[in-house]
Amino acid sequence: FSLDGSNYLAAANFDSGSGSNYGIDSVVYQWNGSAFAVFQVIPTHGAVHWESFSLDGSSYLAVANWRNTGGNYDIDSVIYQWNGCHF
Repeated sequence: FSLDGSNYLAAANFDSGSGSNYGIDSVVYQWNGSAFAVFQVIPTHGAVHWESFSLDGSSYLAVANWRNTGGNYDIDSVIYQWNGCHF
């Protein structure tokens, strides 16, 4: 997605690879002209999808969390608002 003249890629990390640790950070990358570099690390819980959107002149990034490490599927998804520097 593009925001304020920069290009970003949000990667949803589902688990740590063990199949049992879903409390793992997801990463927003920023294009630096030759590659995507880590821009912001955001705590997530079994993240499955990111979506960027704008509403009334403000920009947002939403993450769909699926489950936590304890196996609880009653977990909130989160919407982050862009403040001009980060989400």
